[in-house]
Amino acid sequence: MKKKNLSVFLVCAIAVLLLFAGCSKDKGASAVSDEQFSMNMEGLPIVNEPITYEIAAATQKNKNFKELEFFVDLEKDTNVIIEWNMSSDDGWNEKKSLLFASNMLPDAFYGENILTDVDIMKYGSQGLLIPLNDLIEKYAPNISRIFEQHPEYKSQVTAPDGNIYAIPTINELTPTTHDKLFINKTWLDNLGLEVPSTMEEFEAVLTAFKEQDANGNGNPNDEIPFTFRYSSTDLYNRQQGIQSMFGTFGQLDDIYHFVVDDGKVIYTPTTEPYRQAIKWFHDLYSKGLIDKEVFTHDKNVYVSKIQDPNNIVGVFLGWSSSATAAANKDNYIAMAPLVNVNGERIWRTVDSNIISKGSFAITNKAEHPEVLMRWIDLSYEPETSLEICQGLIGHALEKTPEGRYRFMEVPAGTNLDTIIHDFGPGNDGTFAVMQEIIDKLDLNVNLQERKELDEFYAPYNVPSTEMYPNVFFTEDEIEEISILQTDIDSYVLQKYASWIVDGGIDAEWDAFQQKLRDMGVERYIQIYQDACDRYYAAQ
Repeated sequence: MKKKNLSVFLVCAIAVLLLFAGCSKDKGASAVSDEQFSMNMEGLPIVNEPITYEIAAATQKNKNFKELEFFVDLEKDTNVIIEWNMSSDDGWNEKKSLLFASNMLPDAFYGENILTDVDIMKYGSQGLLIPLNDLIEKYAPNISRIFEQHPEYKSQVTAPDGNIYAIPTINELTPTTHDKLFINKTWLDNLGLEVPSTMEEFEAVLTAFKEQDANGNGNPNDEIPFTFRYSSTDLYNRQQGIQSMFGTFGQLDDIYHFVVDDGKVIYTPTTEPYRQAIKWFHDLYSKGLIDKEVFTHDKNVYVSKIQDPNNIVGVFLGWSSSATAAANKDNYIAMAPLVNVNGERIWRTVDSNIISKGSFAITNKAEHPEVLMRWIDLSYEPETSLEICQGLIGHALEKTPEGRYRFMEVPAGTNLDTIIHDFGPGNDGTFAVMQEIIDKLDLNVNLQERKELDEFYAPYNVPSTEMYPNVFFTEDEIEEISILQTDIDSYVLQKYASWIVDGGIDAEWDAFQQKLRDMGVERYIQIYQDACDRYYAAQ
């Protein structure tokens, strides 16, 4: 009976895989014979005779890359024909697992976050992804130049065994501060209040927002004084969560709760500042000053409250006022961190110029991988990277006679994001937007706001060395972390929410610490410490 069930399962799995894969190319029919093969080391085309590769990619926009102007032109210029094995973003993880499990691999994987750190380590060590070190050195002058000028980027994408199995997406337009605190200046003006700077002033302002009909619509009960989000499984939480506000008690937090103090890795739920912060947030919650849905609403519900035309939110955290508050953005101003127990104002620093380590990888199925390396290196040419990220010249951008770049006027009825993704891969792509090209770009309103917010928080950002770095764990560490993290994270999240909503952290603190020790938190911390030490030793 078990054998019969297994056979049925395997047949179904293969059928599903073939459905996902679509019309997979016949590698033998499309390959160029050794006698015909000739690659040019410089210039275009890359090869004199067309050569075809299969590349797997995922998209948030339901676009087939084959039809995008960027890749149509690239194919003409290079003679490299790509058969795109496309997936929707939400179906990619299942498809990826099937591809690796069946060993029906494409020649390469393309796109931001197409492979996770775990994928890179696991399949690199198994030989399914090939090392790229020598290929980069010989055939990728643009990537090599970036790594030479920024050895920290090379270090971040180098696995513990010394190999580079995947090439990153880099965006130096990414701000240093992701989570910004915004306060409703219209409400402050309505009530004759100033922007708070201490915990006591913050509570007093929230109380006034709650009790004094701050939006002036005659209903004293429709205001939400303070809202945020907490979901450890949703990376939006790094923009919309309260981790930076833990700095009011002298120690910042993160969604995974690891920070660094003078090289020592700290798991924040084991510390006194964490306990004091949770107590304070519970006090605000118990007084009705915090949104009752902070642990249940998703990002869509969250932003809908902030964007409500009735102007119902007093304080929130988000990426920017225009992105989060939309039409209500003019009601809000950025708010500095509260003065903490040490008399300082501190806020999280995010070292995230590498927004994806696994954006392009070549598998052991690829013939002549040097062609693929030359092909992807073209996307790291400065102007090309800018076009992938911010839109093609002639559609979203224009180049001035002085050699600068500026955004074109967006036609009525559309938006810049649509224009970017109608002609190129955009956020689904692989690129490196470096400061050298940013200096030639006239910022649009959105990018200018992002820059100004970064400058506003710059005096409060802690050194990046106090935040846990973007490390690679070994395969053994990954396996051990996955076991420890499942139970520990679930337990910490449950207590985090219950203590803010219901209180009781003081009475339960000792038992909480003991249970963490019983779950292996000391080993959990040590693994993160070892990886952190390795990372800084390689700098």
